[in-house]
Amino acid sequence: MQPLPKNGSLVRAERMQLTLMASALACLALSLLFGFLAALYYIPGLSARAVKAGISLVQLRPLHTTFASGWLFLGAVTAVHKYLADEFGTPTNGEARRFRLQMILWGLAGLAAIITLPLGITSGREYVGFHPSISALIAAGWLLFAWTFFARVGPGFFRRPVYVYMWAAGILYFLYTFAEAHAWLLDGIWKRPVADLQIQWKSCGALVAAFNQMVYGGLTYFGAKHSGDERIGHSRTAFALFGVGLLNSLTNYAHHTYHLPQSHSIKWIAFAVSMLEIILLLRLLQEVSSALRNRRRPLWERVNITERLTALAKHWNVFLLTLALAISVPPWNALIHGTHVVMAHAMGSELAIDTYILLGLFAWVLVTIFPKRETQLRIIHSPRVARAILGLNLSLIGLVTTLLISGLTTGVQRALGQPMPHWLDYFPYGLLLFGSGVALFLMVILLTWLPLFRRPAAHKSWDLGTDPLPTPPPPH
Repeated sequence: MQPLPKNGSLVRAERMQLTLMASALACLALSLLFGFLAALYYIPGLSARAVKAGISLVQLRPLHTTFASGWLFLGAVTAVHKYLADEFGTPTNGEARRFRLQMILWGLAGLAAIITLPLGITSGREYVGFHPSISALIAAGWLLFAWTFFARVGPGFFRRPVYVYMWAAGILYFLYTFAEAHAWLLDGIWKRPVADLQIQWKSCGALVAAFNQMVYGGLTYFGAKHSGDERIGHSRTAFALFGVGLLNSLTNYAHHTYHLPQSHSIKWIAFAVSMLEIILLLRLLQEVSSALRNRRRPLWERVNITERLTALAKHWNVFLLTLALAISVPPWNALIHGTHVVMAHAMGSELAIDTYILLGLFAWVLVTIFPKRETQLRIIHSPRVARAILGLNLSLIGLVTTLLISGLTTGVQRALGQPMPHWLDYFPYGLLLFGSGVALFLMVILLTWLPLFRRPAAHKSWDLGTDPLPTPPPPH
């Protein structure tokens, strides 16, 4: 257990968690900014001006994907540090020093990416488009994080809940796949284009699998702790998801490489394992949602953002499971490969599942740091955040629908050898409209929570002299 802090002060572990959350949300904001600029690039008149100004989609896309990945990984790392503090108490001085160094390394990597990518200093690779020297900073910081994690959970590892196994697999697998993503630096790979493509897509798929393990671990952990039902961390569904997710980490790349020479059995194994993972994730989301609904809640709690986001992630998972089934069937994959259907699935998965889960996790962590009722009602679980989530979800529905219509039309017309219909010329405006809505409502949530990061002690203190909120009437 952590020592009790003075009124309004933060203990070391809480400062570390706030630092991680602030960094993750900063990555999310930067990803939204670069994504918005990339969406503007689809407007013909604006794209011409952007090119004249020296800004191209080739520069914007790696910036967008880099900081989107940073958001997902840092969000999951927040859950790990929350667990370490809850389970092992105050971080040691050595852990605190490693934490500061890892955050400095990751901060330098982000700053270097912002500076170098617009200058055209790039590897040209998917998800690791930055210069390899930036990759070295990221890997060094990750090794420090891994050191802290395994030093703590190593003793008695095989008696720990499943989310510890998920994080352990995600941490190790990230290091392996991140190194594999740089295999193109070897002459033997660089001179073999087909092998280079195979390894590039394999490493990209495996990187996604790594952060899936990290996010799933966070979902299982906060579901167990927030609901008070520790059985979630030991459930058969959670362990099955871990096992299948681990297997999928080794196979899920294959249905991204249908267009490359490989055995059909590999393609079908990848398809089957991926579908099983999604089904098990749905089952775990159902378990967590059920446990959250059944938890004992304060009488004054009107809305709980964690529960609302988890429920939305569950419903989106049903839709994305159906879409994944469709686009992973080889003949249909050939129809939509390279169209906006793939983008719809990717953005839907990262926003409607991973981002919803992480925002729900952050709301729960913030509540544990700021237990004051007024702070929770006015900021963390405020009506403004609840309205923003509604707007975010509606915008995301519009965005995914727009991308699906555009991608399906493009795929069918391309297969038929027919020209694209003229109404597709309006697609960029729909993309810009709904994409702007997603960015706007996410920023509303971030700005609503911002005071907690700027003046944490003020919002944690119990003696600010502010008028307390009136106690709501008891439920009928």
